[in-house]
Amino acid sequence: MESMIITPNSKDPEVQLLTKELESRGYKVQYFIPSTIKVGIGFQRSFYQQFESLKPKAALVRGFGAADTQKIFFRLDILRAIEEYNVKLINSRESLEIASDKFLTSVFLENYNIPTPKTIICEDPHKALEAFDELGCDCVLKPLYGSKGIGITRLNDKAFAENVIYTLNQLNQVFYLQQFVEHYNRDIRILVLGDRVIAGMYRISDSWKTNIYAGAKAEPIEISDDMEKLAVNAAKITKTEIAGVDIIESEQGLTVLEVNSIPGFTALQRVNDINIASEIINYFIENADS
Repeated sequence: MESMIITPNSKDPEVQLLTKELESRGYKVQYFIPSTIKVGIGFQRSFYQQFESLKPKAALVRGFGAADTQKIFFRLDILRAIEEYNVKLINSRESLEIASDKFLTSVFLENYNIPTPKTIICEDPHKALEAFDELGCDCVLKPLYGSKGIGITRLNDKAFAENVIYTLNQLNQVFYLQQFVEHYNRDIRILVLGDRVIAGMYRISDSWKTNIYAGAKAEPIEISDDMEKLAVNAAKITKTEIAGVDIIESEQGLTVLEVNSIPGFTALQRVNDINIASEIINYFIENADS
């Protein structure tokens, strides 16, 4: 039997853990690395041939690894092309389109009444500065695409906000501004597989930025019923089967910041006894034919 992992880096430690789990179940693993792909059209479906041996006809998506806008769209197009050949992707191209784009994630969360911070998105720097005022002169500027807290800046000074916004305008950036919500340097990451919460952790930092990549520490958490329900609902409405849902505990209650469609699990594994890689592969195999 053969299976496939779509990843920008086949040597990534988490990809290797997932590979070993697949191999332990008797699968030979192919890697589909988007940056190396040459798509031919009119060559007797040569692009499709690399998927013919997959059983079941599915691939596990662990990233498409692009920062440039053209490459992001091209690689999303590749995923859509794969689906056109009836290969099921977990997560789907639609899921990655929504959850990888902070703007779309915010729209879906609001539309389905999932509590999320006030957010304003625009291209015009003057409107971005108006947004800074509307958001209480304390907000977080985030790149539309990105993870690990890279490129995130807190703006709580008007002069600094003007400098950052006008500089980014010279780089033709879109402004995604989200109201800063006090969370006492702590947030929650919950891993969802389908209808189930598998694991969770607190991420605790010395500053407002609580990403593990930025230096936050993972701590165990007892997941409440409210946390579980909120995380599963946020994953469902963004059409994300394997999801990392980021939640803060604010004075207004539990609030969803983001939904991640390619969630890392290294830090999560350190504070949970369950074998997360095994659970992900179990879910992938059980749902690959659906």
